Amino acid sequence: MQLSPWTRLSVPAAIAGIMALSLIFLILRSTGLYPGVMGDEYTYDTMSRLMPFSAAYIPDYLYLAVYRLTNLCGDGFFACSRIMNSIFFVAAAPFIYSVARRFCSVPVAVLIVVLSMMGPVNSYTAYFMPEAMFFLSFWVCVAFYLSLDGHASVKSWLILGLLMGASSLIKPHALFALPAFCLCIFFFAYKARDDWFRSGLKGASILVFTTFFVKFLVSLIFAGKAGLTLFGSFYNSQLEQSASSLQRYLDIIEATPRIVEGHLLANALMFGTSLAVLLFCSVKALNSKVVRPDEKIAFFSLAVLLNLVVIVGLFSASVAGSNTIETAFRLHLRYYDFMFPLLFIAVGAQLNQTHAAPLKYWRVAAAAIVIAAIAYAAFTKMQPFTPSHIDGPEIYSYTLFVKWFMCMAALSALSVLLWWKSARLGAMLFLFIYLPVSVSVSTAITSATLRNRMVIDEFDKAGLFAKSYIPAAELPRLVVIGENIAATLRALVYVDDIGATRDLSYVPGSVYSTSQTPPDKKWVLAIGDVKFAEGEFKLLKLNGFTLAKKVSSLYPLVIDFSSSLWSDAVMNISGFSQTEAWGAWSASPVASVEFSEPLPPVFDLLLTASAFGPNANQVFDIRVGEGHFPLTIGDGKQIYTVRVTNPGNAKALSIKIPEPTSPLELGVSSDTRTLGLGLSTLEIRLVN
Repeated sequence: MQLSPWTRLSVPAAIAGIMALSLIFLILRSTGLYPGVMGDEYTYDTMSRLMPFSAAYIPDYLYLAVYRLTNLCGDGFFACSRIMNSIFFVAAAPFIYSVARRFCSVPVAVLIVVLSMMGPVNSYTAYFMPEAMFFLSFWVCVAFYLSLDGHASVKSWLILGLLMGASSLIKPHALFALPAFCLCIFFFAYKARDDWFRSGLKGASILVFTTFFVKFLVSLIFAGKAGLTLFGSFYNSQLEQSASSLQRYLDIIEATPRIVEGHLLANALMFGTSLAVLLFCSVKALNSKVVRPDEKIAFFSLAVLLNLVVIVGLFSASVAGSNTIETAFRLHLRYYDFMFPLLFIAVGAQLNQTHAAPLKYWRVAAAAIVIAAIAYAAFTKMQPFTPSHIDGPEIYSYTLFVKWFMCMAALSALSVLLWWKSARLGAMLFLFIYLPVSVSVSTAITSATLRNRMVIDEFDKAGLFAKSYIPAAELPRLVVIGENIAATLRALVYVDDIGATRDLSYVPGSVYSTSQTPPDKKWVLAIGDVKFAEGEFKLLKLNGFTLAKKVSSLYPLVIDFSSSLWSDAVMNISGFSQTEAWGAWSASPVASVEFSEPLPPVFDLLLTASAFGPNANQVFDIRVGEGHFPLTIGDGKQIYTVRVTNPGNAKALSIKIPEPTSPLELGVSSDTRTLGLGLSTLEIRLVN
């Protein structure tokens, strides 16, 4: 079909306009949000920004490499990740259009792009997660694959393998779609050529080999031998725990059909007409000699959907019961909702179709099965399944309000019924009325849910406070505890240090003691009403959380002058210049240290020191209270010990410099500081 010059110009402009408006909407919606998906956002944030690639426990190396750029944004790394998410998400629009245009008219293809960009799946742009980038990579792969036919060349399968391999480096879940792609390669070869098995085997083999070759080669480059893993230590450990015995395998297999049922009910409820089209057109494809375009998109979409639903069912069954969140009724639609626009396109391909007499009973069966599923989902209100706005924003939006749920179920069933009578009329109702209403309301609900994270809570406040209060060098020595174990990860997101961890030994309601604290930890950030063992911590109580510090033995007390981090026992240090790698120079006639508590009545003062210029081998007057303790210091760094008595409980120690002199005066350099004493460490030891 020839496109008019106006159409050729207006379509790119329309797609560009949709992308621009979607980008503006997504960025504005996510501006000012606090993190919301605690575990996943913490995982991807730390792996991409704070870990070496070799330490990453999910091998998303392409995603991690790209999102490592958010380090350039400083404390604004979350905002930058959301902008990048939005750009990647809207970049999928041209590829969705190119697929839709193969099977639909220009206006319908443009409408499908709008529905895809504005659907609830765009909520993932608000999270520090790879979903948005993976959305783009999936549609690049689909657009290229559907441009091929049963006579595709070896080069084409190599390119597809390259694209799939790259996609698996954004999320390893891309590998789960390979069985569906391979099935379609065989099927379309079977319909197109006599040597279908040899051709299909060659195409599928090249695709699989290239995908894994690219995945492992790039992983090896990024992470070395640690990158030579299929799914990474995170998923491997889950699989190992899940598959601990034969009985566990049997339990997983037994639980999977129930979970798959929940996913199929959700999809029937939301996209009933699409499922009816997929079932009927796939039967037509099996019974026809040549696969028509509407049958091709339906067969491919059904293969991908069923493939992913079964795999998600197996995964959900394997992790069910591993924690309080993972249950057998949790619907992880986000593991395949990136493919939902395929369901829209399959219906769009029906607008120019008319039902013929052959296979009419299959059409009745497809419609009856889907309507029955919709009715059952409406009757049960999707119980006992538990949708969430993170796992499946689409079905979550449906189940939030009963009246809305029932209205959309009725409209979905009506659309299927009308499609049974007329393919064109049913597709029109679904595409032009049902889907726009569904997308508009669902996206509004999802956006409102996201915007709830505009309000700061105690976990956000605790993390932000700890980050600003605790010296940066001591952040690795922090543990976080609280009643809400999952939400404590949000505080760690703000702390932004890979060494800071949670202490999972804390039992809500119990008294927390230093014996529970890991030996290398010094600070405890407690969120909520946490009781501490008396006398074991210094507590700073704030509204909703407490920052605690272990009380340790004060002596021996060591002050390292090469560090700008002082002990809590030190109130103030004056008379010294800036710290250097070896220590610090005195830069005034008197250098002093003021302590928060009185010094011991008797102690040994150890100085690792050297004298500068004319001060060498002269007497430095050390004063504590009314007492004077002379010390001769040479020009080479040595350890000097002085016995000090402090009967007046003085809290300060000062050192008088004999002849403060600048390097400029000696003609050594242009340094104008008046130096005298070079101090590396100052140590106070109790005398028994």
